[in-house]
Amino acid sequence: MKRSSLFRIILYIVCAITVLLVILVACLFSVVGHEMYAGMKIDELKPKAQSISQRVTKLYESNTDKRTLARMLHLGEFSASDATIYIIEPNGAVVTTAEQDEYDQSVETVRRCFQTVIQGEEIALPSTDIGIVVGTPVYSDSGDIIGSVILVVGSKQAESTLAKLAVELGLAMLGIALLMLIPIVIIFSKVTKPIRHVSNVALQMAGGDLTVRAKEEGSNESRHLAQSFNILAEALQNNIDSLVVERNRLRTVLDGIGEGIISVDKTGVVTHYNSASVQLLGGKENTHPAAAAGYPKIAAVAIEALDTDEVRNCDFTIGERMLRIAATPIHEENGSLFGAVVLITDVTESERLEQTRKDYVANVSHELRTPLASIRSLADALNDGMVQDEKDRKRYYGYILRESIRLSNLINDLLELSRLQSGGVAFSKGRVELYEIAYDVADRMNDAAAQRGKSVRLEAPEGEYYAYTNADRIEQVLIALVDNAIKHGTDGCTVSVNLFENAEKNRYEFVVSNPAEVDPADLEHLFERFYKADHAHTGDGTGLGLAIVSEVLNLLGEKIDIEYENGIIAFRFTAEKCSTPKKHRALQKAENKNEDGEPTA
Repeated sequence: MKRSSLFRIILYIVCAITVLLVILVACLFSVVGHEMYAGMKIDELKPKAQSISQRVTKLYESNTDKRTLARMLHLGEFSASDATIYIIEPNGAVVTTAEQDEYDQSVETVRRCFQTVIQGEEIALPSTDIGIVVGTPVYSDSGDIIGSVILVVGSKQAESTLAKLAVELGLAMLGIALLMLIPIVIIFSKVTKPIRHVSNVALQMAGGDLTVRAKEEGSNESRHLAQSFNILAEALQNNIDSLVVERNRLRTVLDGIGEGIISVDKTGVVTHYNSASVQLLGGKENTHPAAAAGYPKIAAVAIEALDTDEVRNCDFTIGERMLRIAATPIHEENGSLFGAVVLITDVTESERLEQTRKDYVANVSHELRTPLASIRSLADALNDGMVQDEKDRKRYYGYILRESIRLSNLINDLLELSRLQSGGVAFSKGRVELYEIAYDVADRMNDAAAQRGKSVRLEAPEGEYYAYTNADRIEQVLIALVDNAIKHGTDGCTVSVNLFENAEKNRYEFVVSNPAEVDPADLEHLFERFYKADHAHTGDGTGLGLAIVSEVLNLLGEKIDIEYENGIIAFRFTAEKCSTPKKHRALQKAENKNEDGEPTA
């Protein structure tokens, strides 16, 4: 029994020593033998790869097609001993001597090698998943890379050669080692397979895929490990999903706020912001607010609020935009400073409206005070009996009448403009004949122009100009523009009224032009209330006519532009073209007369 036990012990020791020797020899041979074999094989394959590359270059230069090249490969016209040849063009097309199974197993590795070779680098890889790989670029005569040649000695072939050498070193020892290693490998493989699987799943989750789960199989311990891991993964995924939902909600809320919001930590680093903050600070869309032009001012206010632990406010401008900043410190539950929230509000419009209100009150007061003061001074003179001559008294009465009319016109214009800007006015539209309106306005306003030594001329050719608009409002706009031209045109000038069709825009266009001395800086302000190029407000008019014109055309859905060139100012506005015109009444009357000008039946 003892002998048997001792025998078993010796046998175990011998087997163990044999296994250790086999492993040692195998390891030493696998390292040294493979490197030696790979080095010799690479030295052998490099010249062959270069030779094949030069030959392929000549074939490409002679316009050899891909099919001919493949036939030459399979006929063995390219010598590469026991290596598989891959010729790859820049577009990825492959010509090879490999069989389909070998090609399917090697193509991914070959294409990765191709990406390196096509950059102009030669490769010599002694160990890959498909074996020994040598690659060299294919150059054209001009030096351009037109493809690559890759030679592969398969892993099976290399292993076969090394196996033959190993058999020569010790076939008996290798057999014993294999017999002993196979069950060991099988046993350890079964034991470690669940652990490897859980490890791979953990790596996938670390890479961002939270949907993977471990398979609950194998021994009790393996199943328990997989179950515990899956419970952890499920809880982690639920928590992350909740955080993502809350983050998206916060982003939606922040982006939905018109004011800019920037949150910083206690060191002043931005942690959250919305798109409005980037826009208000003058930054580009989808960029960080720190890249915006106005961010240094924001950062300074935020740092000041953090340093003083108090709310800080300031106003500053970026371009034409006025911003109001409020930086508020925020604290944790224990009262320690956590960071600050900066609120950015665009107050440009409110400031503009406030300034407009002040200017409006000042302008109205000024325009009302002037005629009232004139009326009062004249009335005082008459009341005190200072004017005795009857002609002078009539002249004073005339002054009072004109100033009263001027005051009445101002009030009427104010009411009209207020009514138009309130948005409660709706104009009815219909088919309107524009030439007749233009003719009547030019004819009537010519008399008023003549009193000032000026004239009004209609330059539009007579014809049919039917528009879909409001006749009264078009006439109002035209009268206002012609009246403005008469009042502010140069002495003795002619006011031109033109009407033509813009087929591209399906519109008719009126153009009222006249010579005038205008500062180009005044052009963009002419449609503002009470604005006068005569800044002293000593000229005719209330300063509301063009503002009313602009509002009327806006309500009609039309537009008006100003052009000033070579001393000629032109107001151009549009009227929508009507699709079903009727004959002009003047033309209809002419058709209904005979040669003597008498009406026909």
